[in-house]
Amino acid sequence: MQVLSVGLAHADETVATSAPELVPSGISDIYSDVDMRVRLAIKANAASCVAESCNFNQAFDARVQQLGVQLSASAYTVYPTIKKRVPQFTFSVVDKKDAGTASNGAGKVVLFRGLQQLELSDEALSFVMAREMGHVIGKHHVTNTAAKLIISALATALFPAAAILSASSTVAQASTTTTLFTSAASTATSMVGSELALARMKPIQLAESDAIALNLMQYQSWDLRSAASVLQFDDDLDATSHQNGWLQDLQISGVQLQRMVIDEELAILSLEDDYLITKKTVSITVEGPH
Repeated sequence: MQVLSVGLAHADETVATSAPELVPSGISDIYSDVDMRVRLAIKANAASCVAESCNFNQAFDARVQQLGVQLSASAYTVYPTIKKRVPQFTFSVVDKKDAGTASNGAGKVVLFRGLQQLELSDEALSFVMAREMGHVIGKHHVTNTAAKLIISALATALFPAAAILSASSTVAQASTTTTLFTSAASTATSMVGSELALARMKPIQLAESDAIALNLMQYQSWDLRSAASVLQFDDDLDATSHQNGWLQDLQISGVQLQRMVIDEELAILSLEDDYLITKKTVSITVEGPH
């Protein structure tokens, strides 16, 4: 198998792991884990396996574990400073119907059972797993937790009546409707503000996680051309992706990967042409004009 090494910038720890920690990592680990569990809870469950499908599930789970071991080793080699913050990456598959992934700040990476339906190659599945690891390595959970906590504090400041009323049981009992309204307004402001903030940061974080994933793939010398080709989905999946934001993000990553592969192939061809031209020029110079 011919391996294509895409010409990415080498992994730079100052880019991937030096984001300022506005909140302690321990707090972001707990907060991100709760957030991940809540998001998983609202996802539709996959149908229970029967007979042969159970064997299919077990085989997929085994692949995930095997690839996870390889990716973890690469992560600690390419980004050695994360070992202190994330002593271990863990990988598991949850029985959720749609394709997707999730993670928390402590290094727990979760794949949805729906990924099996994509029939990804080892290269493509490794890229998907490495993308999610990229969020952990890039400290995106820390950043997101800080954003949510800051916006929550601002929402409380915008609606101080909730705190004032709750401080007096007498007033609170006499103003139940006002208290509930103020509390609801504060909560709504916090939630909407958090989602808007995360939406603004999302494109940057996705690009960073893609770059980290590609660095991990490069270190393992995976065939990125193969991964890129597998991630070019057909029309049926294109239609499905409109209801699945995660699939839309993966398609964007696949397109970017495909472009990088093409650019690298063109660069290689250009170098080959330059070499042939140089070789021919030297030959003519040595032989002299006829």
